[in-house]
Amino acid sequence: MKKASTYLLSLFFTLLLIFVSMAACAAGVFRFCALKTDTALRIVQTQALASRVQSELETDFRQQESTTGIPASLYTAHISSEALEPIIRDSITNGFAYLRGETASPSASPDFSALEADIRGFISDYAEAQDIPKDDAYDAAVKKTIMTAETKILTACDVFRFESLDDAGVIGQIKPYLPWAGAGALGLIAAAAVLVLILFWVNHRAAEHGFYWTGTALLIASVLLMIPAVWLEQTRWFDRFSVKTDQTFAAVTSYLYANTHAVTMTAVIGIAVSVLMFILFAILHGIRHKRESVRSAKH
Repeated sequence: MKKASTYLLSLFFTLLLIFVSMAACAAGVFRFCALKTDTALRIVQTQALASRVQSELETDFRQQESTTGIPASLYTAHISSEALEPIIRDSITNGFAYLRGETASPSASPDFSALEADIRGFISDYAEAQDIPKDDAYDAAVKKTIMTAETKILTACDVFRFESLDDAGVIGQIKPYLPWAGAGALGLIAAAAVLVLILFWVNHRAAEHGFYWTGTALLIASVLLMIPAVWLEQTRWFDRFSVKTDQTFAAVTSYLYANTHAVTMTAVIGIAVSVLMFILFAILHGIRHKRESVRSAKH
């Protein structure tokens, strides 16, 4: 590289490309992985979330048996892992759709008609055996019992606690900005592409140097992203989170590790592309140098 101005401009735009590439990667992972429902849905089976929720509910219903008088066995068929998994999936799907502004509420609406029928039947039999009149107080007690049971199941199945976060106002604070995540990611990718074109333009007299500077920026950006991502995965850093509920801990930490792994994989691809660019630079630079040597020899 003969001109100092070309070198300085290349260095400047390479530094810009490093930071823009890192931001584009982070934004891309956030939009196309973190906000993607499938990322969370895969965790349902890999972390056996339905079984974890079932275990919690069985414990809760056994503990309240002495106070409500309703045997825990009444709920057994309705809180099996097979029955709970669709509710968990619906809760996750609705929650992420709510984050993206596609639904008006994060709540799931499963069919509890069978559970309601069993509760009504048990309470009705109990009332008849105890000569309890089926008046307004009776109807209110039945409705309260059904609502309490359904709420308990829905809360346990909301493994990412979308309802709690929404009630606390957390989702409301970030939700207005999430629809811009896609535009932000595409904008940063476009900005990186423009910087690449500028680097090739700056080095138009020796175009292969555009591959060198682009590869350098991509390699540095990828390494800077990979180091903390690999460290987080290898040290299981997210396991330090203090979450009492087993299924929520498993869901949240696994989700965070999935996104961290996505950053690592993106960095690996970036390194591979940068190596390819260095190879292209070496080949093209060698060809150009050979041609220049031949010309010099003729003169």
